Amino acid sequence: MLGGISVIDERGFSLIELIVVIIIIGIVSLFVIPRFNLAGFQQAGFFQQALAAIRHGQKLAVSSGCDVDVVINSTSCTLNWSGTPAGCPSSSIANTASGAANFCQGGTAAGSPSASITFDNIGRPDSQKTIVFGSRTIQVEAETGYTHEL
Repeated sequence: MLGGISVIDERGFSLIELIVVIIIIGIVSLFVIPRFNLAGFQQAGFFQQALAAIRHGQKLAVSSGCDVDVVINSTSCTLNWSGTPAGCPSSSIANTASGAANFCQGGTAAGSPSASITFDNIGRPDSQKTIVFGSRTIQVEAETGYTHEL
């Protein structure tokens, strides 16, 4: 006691306060977690991976001197050596990051995209391509192979 006033040392939270906070967090999470929409994130991820796969296929064609086929559908993005010109391989190309043949893993495509693009040894696609992913679109220009979002 100091001059008739007792000093109480209070530090931290009481057990009751901690339990009340945990209960409140639990109640809030019951309402918040079901409202998360991960489909939008997965669709955006698939779109970005498809865009990267097309650009990677073009760069492989230029750097190797061999034609590369890029196939995009609603579940995968695959790259394959086409076997031309003579002496080039004709097999699938594995993703160096994952080792898998699918370059668009971990996502889902919006809409029903479908395209097959063959890049020649100087990076030109066989024709202009437009690939629709729901509300987003990828365009591959005919002569240059420039790949961009519309």
